[in-house]
Amino acid sequence: MSDKPQRRLAAIFMLDVFGFSRMMAGDEAGTLNQVLAQQQTLIAPAIRSHGGRIIKLMGDGVLALFPSVIAAVEAAAQIQADAARTRHLQLRIGINLGEVMIAQGDVFGDEVNIAARLESLARPGGVALSAAAYDQVRNRIPYDFEDFGLHEVKNIPDPVQVYFLGGELTSLPSLRRSTLPPKPPEPARRNGMRPAMLLLAGCLGAATAVAGIWGWQQAARHSGVAAPVPGQPAAASFEGSPVIAVLPFTAGTLQPDMARMLAQDVIRSLAAAGDVRIIAPSSARAAAGLLPGEAAALLGAEFVVTGHLPGSLREGVKLEILQADAGSGEQVRAEPLSILPPQQQAAAVTLAPQLADSIIRYFGKPLPELARPDVPDEAVLRLLTARSLRLQGNRDRADLALGQAIQMAPDWPEAQAQAALWHLDMLTGPAAGLPQRAAEAAQIAAGLPPQAGVLQVQALAAQFAGRSDEALQLAEQLAETYPNDAEGQLLRAWLLHLAGQGGGAQNVLDQVRRLDPLPQPMALTLQAALNLAAGHEGEAAAVAAEALASEPEAQLAGLLHCASLAALGNFDEAAAACARLKGAPLTVDQAAAAFPYSAPAPQRALRTGLSLAGLSGRP
Repeated sequence: MSDKPQRRLAAIFMLDVFGFSRMMAGDEAGTLNQVLAQQQTLIAPAIRSHGGRIIKLMGDGVLALFPSVIAAVEAAAQIQADAARTRHLQLRIGINLGEVMIAQGDVFGDEVNIAARLESLARPGGVALSAAAYDQVRNRIPYDFEDFGLHEVKNIPDPVQVYFLGGELTSLPSLRRSTLPPKPPEPARRNGMRPAMLLLAGCLGAATAVAGIWGWQQAARHSGVAAPVPGQPAAASFEGSPVIAVLPFTAGTLQPDMARMLAQDVIRSLAAAGDVRIIAPSSARAAAGLLPGEAAALLGAEFVVTGHLPGSLREGVKLEILQADAGSGEQVRAEPLSILPPQQQAAAVTLAPQLADSIIRYFGKPLPELARPDVPDEAVLRLLTARSLRLQGNRDRADLALGQAIQMAPDWPEAQAQAALWHLDMLTGPAAGLPQRAAEAAQIAAGLPPQAGVLQVQALAAQFAGRSDEALQLAEQLAETYPNDAEGQLLRAWLLHLAGQGGGAQNVLDQVRRLDPLPQPMALTLQAALNLAAGHEGEAAAVAAEALASEPEAQLAGLLHCASLAALGNFDEAAAACARLKGAPLTVDQAAAAFPYSAPAPQRALRTGLSLAGLSGRP
């Protein structure tokens, strides 16, 4: 098949984070998390909603193509306005119009280089356009532009005329639409989100928990319970299932990544809670750095839990539970909390469960008692470190830290289950080795109590071994025991799809999105698989591409992208997509083995697409 580049006229959109290198030097992990969250929650949705196509993510940068300059400018204006409003990292955007060469999923040419130079000329929070791009939007969209003159740019022989959009968009409303009347002044806001504060001070949540209302003096106490504010219902009487988001914790002297990982452990401990909805860690991470009201609006949460570690883990955590209008993000006063009695000093391994128990008690909801093994504090810190390193993409150091945790606590089920899940690696592990890795992961998890991670491994191993009924039973057990475990619910949807129950799989996937509202690579991968099985190849290709934009190493998404493109007749693009997979060239059998279908129809659609893409073997 030909690898000849395709030429196309396009609006070229280049974006990067202003001051990225300086921020990385100060806080590498925190900066990287903010950049990834901003790409996922703000930049990518705006690009897609305006018809753009993300070509690649480059650390702190994004390269995208748009069918028109107007669409690119509208997307840039939305991104910069939202970034300023939500106090995200400052961005610079450059837009050019010209002919590009497209090959192997990438774009090339001088016009791309000009867009990159324009981006570097843009002011922080602003947008810079070339003359060619400006000519396409002048007098056609209601934005103001500033002529910034001719500029010499690196590796381009002729000077480039530069125009700025709306001055500095960070000084809103300098982005002004002259054809629209000015907005009336907003009504006075309430005095911020009124937090009900739950203080877990002293030793590991072992000291007194104190409740209060911001701006209110200490409430009267009766039988250990704070007196309610007149006219305000207690949280325990909240009707329905409250939607709760636990945001990444902050820290004083403790490393910030440890605090963030502790917050995720609290969410894991809340997975077994019933009659509530807990926002998944992957979506909660994206709200790091936002104000609580903004986080609530982003995640669709009615209550937001924030936490701060003033010192070491043994000095405890200060929690605040705040209420907001999930639709508007407007901050309102929270309900009063119970005053919890002091608890005895405990080990670090019990801190997350204690915090989870305190949160869920505030809402008057049950949380099943979990086993609390005797684990050294240092082992807990090693596991938190391992998870943080894994999120940063440093897998070798993550594996080393996890191995150290297991050496310190060889009988700790949590660490063993983590080792099994990482060994399986459904997301980024080579597709050709998935069946074998599933069997090996099951061996690692053998004999462990039925925790969420263990049940996941056992269910997948059973499916790969051809025991689909057993796999579904384990997935049902997982979903029932841990109703707020988004990964477990997603696994159930995946197995239903493999069994040919597309309707049931889609229903469960919709439930997953309520727990994990921001697009995640594996959820997108499943949606692409459902689309391909239903004969919607175009939608399958688009969703698979979205998964790959979020996680370029997503192997199952890569296979679905390849098969969908081939089914659409885009054979060269499909072949290029397949060639980028780990272990390529793959055979049809090797690739299809990563999808252990027990139903023939969806398997046929996948194998046919892979065969059309040029993989050897019978479809």
